[in-house]
Amino acid sequence: MCWKVMSKIMTIAVLGMIVGLVALGGYFWYKSGQPMQVEEAQRRVPGITFRDFWQSRVEQWQYWDGELKNVGKNGACENSGYLFFAIRAVASGPFVMDLRNHEKDENYTRTLVNTNNGVVPPDELLYEASFLDAWWSMIEHSAWHQYADNPGFPVKALGQRRACSTTYPTPAASGE
Repeated sequence: MCWKVMSKIMTIAVLGMIVGLVALGGYFWYKSGQPMQVEEAQRRVPGITFRDFWQSRVEQWQYWDGELKNVGKNGACENSGYLFFAIRAVASGPFVMDLRNHEKDENYTRTLVNTNNGVVPPDELLYEASFLDAWWSMIEHSAWHQYADNPGFPVKALGQRRACSTTYPTPAASGE
């Protein structure tokens, strides 16, 4: 009897987590279709969405993967981009929560922001918006910081050209 009850409780808990993750994914998918909240992104390409931005990154990584494979190297630019984005996206949630919990502690907040290379959303998004909005904004800001203009790394087989590099998106690249 006890095992039956425990089994039902665990099943309900797992189903609740799955529903919650699907809802979170749906919310982030919705937000990714809205204009980015990164001021520099809107200055460079007015109206750019996160989906447009990400698609332009993927296209550049696919180009580099092809170049690397042509010289016998493992083309892992696209896979690495997805992996590190996922790590940053997940880590952004606790980071935002920590900043919000220590809003009044200026020294702690300054230290935390400095360890993140100064990459944080504006205060009105970070502290005054809902947690999910602040989390999404942090994801956008960290992705822009990391991938908007990434110098890549030199590859000897490519004549020291910098593989996996990305350049700032342009209005033409974002479909405008």
